[in-house]
Amino acid sequence: MDRFGDAAHDGADPAAAPGGPTEGVIAASDAFGRSLERWAAEATVDEAARARLRTHWLRIQSAESATLAGTLLDLAERGRPVVVEVGEHRVHGTLVGIGGDFVAMRADRGRHVVVRTSAIDLIRAEPGGVDVVGDRPPLLDLELDGVLGPLAAERPVVVVRTRTGATTRGQLRGAGTDVIRVRVDGEEPTPTWVPTAAIALVVIDP
Repeated sequence: MDRFGDAAHDGADPAAAPGGPTEGVIAASDAFGRSLERWAAEATVDEAARARLRTHWLRIQSAESATLAGTLLDLAERGRPVVVEVGEHRVHGTLVGIGGDFVAMRADRGRHVVVRTSAIDLIRAEPGGVDVVGDRPPLLDLELDGVLGPLAAERPVVVVRTRTGATTRGQLRGAGTDVIRVRVDGEEPTPTWVPTAAIALVVIDP
């Protein structure tokens, strides 16, 4: 018996079989030719399996190199709403900027919120949102300390929330090396100082 099959010796005409000659075989009656085709098909399947495995490992490697800032950047580029939880406070909005240690969001009623990355407890995408990898560095070479100074020059009304949940609302009047000054309005305006390192988020009224 031919070790590549017995089609050449069984008297049957493969070309006369239902469906005609085997697709891709030059000489359909040649058992070795059909074996070559089968091996090529198996090799194609094996290569496809290897390609899937490589893709799988690349995804795992990307996931292992993911960072919070990179995840926020991927979410920001999708432009879809997210929920960022900081303690008991939840910020609903769209990510508009990712810095070295903060994320900027556009929230409801035209407000902007700057959240210190290390104060974030949880980020939730909208239901049905596409998953992201988050293995890229942030685009802005800027940290929260570098935002507060220029922001104070505009004297906006802000809500400052600390890591422990303390909250103060007033006009941002100044930002020093490691402290900001907020004037809390009332019958008698009250100067209030917040250590920069204690800040979890700043809500900026439009």
